[in-house]
Amino acid sequence: MTAEELKEQGAIYFEKITEGFRSYADVKLVMDEKRAYDHFKSLKKEYGADHAFADFYYFRLDEESREMVDELLTADEMDYLQIIRPFPEETEEEIIFPLDDRLLQIIVRLNAREMLFSTIYFVQPDPEGRRRTSWWGNYGHEYICFRDRK
Repeated sequence: MTAEELKEQGAIYFEKITEGFRSYADVKLVMDEKRAYDHFKSLKKEYGADHAFADFYYFRLDEESREMVDELLTADEMDYLQIIRPFPEETEEEIIFPLDDRLLQIIVRLNAREMLFSTIYFVQPDPEGRRRTSWWGNYGHEYICFRDRK
């Protein structure tokens, strides 16, 4: 999925974090890998799997950077990445993936180790009326949550 397609689904999407701070309400949560995994898995269940996405720039990394990331991944995770890999001509566009549990596990591990940061998007309110959110991985186990202002 492209960023444009994600925006069409109603996601909060911006390329520079300063734009997020300027345009949206924000809150910072500090979560280790396990807590982040549990938190986002719970949100995915609440919002619905069809409304949870993540940007994942792994396929845009240069070879040396990708090799550093690969050292943190299991053989099963490497196999999984080969399955979701976009075609070479789509690598510049296709960075948004449905957030399944395997991708979530990889994302929170790489965020926790400050190796590759990703953003997680929830694009539709859940039954309790939660609004759309975007969660930017950050240094120090931080996740910045951006949401619409009231």
